[in-house]
Amino acid sequence: MICITPKVLLIVCVGALLALGQAAAAAAVAPNETVNATSPVAWNDSSNIVPETNATATVSIVGDEIIARNAAGEVIESGSSASAVIQAAVDAVPAGGVVEIQQGTYTISDSVLAEKSVTLRGIGNPALKSGDSLIISATGSQFDEVRLAADPGAGTRTISVADASGLEAGDLIIIYDDTQWNPWDAGWYRDVTTGEMHLVESVSGTTITVKDPLLHGYSSSKNARVQFIRPVSVTVEGVEIIGGDNKGGYTGISLRYTVDSVVKNCHIENAGNRGIMVMDCYETLITQNTIEGSEKKGYGYGVDVHQTSAYTRIIDNHIERCRHAITHVSYIAYPGVQRETYIEDNYLSATVSHTVDAHPCAESMYIYNNEITHAHANKYLINNGARYCEVKGNYLHDGYGARKRQDSKQDSYIISGNTFENVKDCADSTGRGSFESFEFTDNVCKDCPGAMVIIKNAESFKVSGNAYDGAKGADAISATGSSNGIVEGNSIN
Repeated sequence: MICITPKVLLIVCVGALLALGQAAAAAAVAPNETVNATSPVAWNDSSNIVPETNATATVSIVGDEIIARNAAGEVIESGSSASAVIQAAVDAVPAGGVVEIQQGTYTISDSVLAEKSVTLRGIGNPALKSGDSLIISATGSQFDEVRLAADPGAGTRTISVADASGLEAGDLIIIYDDTQWNPWDAGWYRDVTTGEMHLVESVSGTTITVKDPLLHGYSSSKNARVQFIRPVSVTVEGVEIIGGDNKGGYTGISLRYTVDSVVKNCHIENAGNRGIMVMDCYETLITQNTIEGSEKKGYGYGVDVHQTSAYTRIIDNHIERCRHAITHVSYIAYPGVQRETYIEDNYLSATVSHTVDAHPCAESMYIYNNEITHAHANKYLINNGARYCEVKGNYLHDGYGARKRQDSKQDSYIISGNTFENVKDCADSTGRGSFESFEFTDNVCKDCPGAMVIIKNAESFKVSGNAYDGAKGADAISATGSSNGIVEGNSIN
């Protein structure tokens, strides 16, 4: 039987489920068949990377000395401090330059800071080891904040401001006001403000045209402002980054105010705080990395997608032994929330808390074709606080399934075409907050000790085409507090 309270009305047809603007963007990234990876993806080491002719500086270990040279072979800096020599190489190359770090172990005593567009490329698996809190940091700069000249509505690409001096095509903006993002939350998330990051396409007088339409409207009556950001573009590839302690305050790579940046083919270990942090960045690719050993209490993120970051693509990585493999966070001290995070083709495993975690301060998240598990099988594999979320084509096993996080009102949660194995409660909307629509379709649930789907407080829902084999049997589907729903074509054993 299906357990449904009298509050639920089953109908044969429900209006089309809510399709936000984000769904159109997701359509170009269609999920493939369900993955069933039996072993994690191995790190592709950089021993076979061939030095490229565009290197504008090289760093190498010669005897007891570390030497940085320019393209002509002239010494930029030398000495016993790896931090100082690598920093000198970064400072010496022109914007868009390449610093190649040769094989060896480099002890980093101070963070390596990139404040311009640059590539840091490892040749022969160089290891950067640190007892400091941060190993590599790349950051652009916020150079102004202005008021609106007129209130823009959702869907527009043009923003009129009081003064656009200094802003150029290719810069970034963050537009925000004092509207609470999540007023339903009982905790501090209710004080996160609504805001979003955009890429500037053109500037004419005091009118800014951005690449994407605004997702929300903003009002001067709510103290609306626009931050101007001059971004950098940074690539880090082929290096090992080793922190001091899997529970310490270490961060491997931190990106802020960047555009079109890449972290590729790196091995990051024992960065207790965060393996990679992406904060207020636009179009970031994190791919073919291994990240492990980020387990600091209250933090411990393999990848931390932070604040207004947009179009963060986390693809083909191996992340394990982290408190959360991937998380989404916003601080109330800074404006805005994340949007358009794509998590695809990864192996993800957590130890202490939920494997993929989005605090209720995120706009949209797309989770496609991953293997997602938990080392102790006692936390949720997906803990979703984003307003719009798609979970498609994944293999989820050994843990609790996909749930809605905390007190929030979510627009749409779509879980489709996945395989769940040895998962307790494959989908659980919890009793906190509400949905406009919830969809659980065409999933396979094997050897499940809990329910197939638990739905609470959804304005509309659809549960169809699923196959369930588990302990709950006829009680595999439960729905309460919902007014419109479809349950059809499910196979329950």
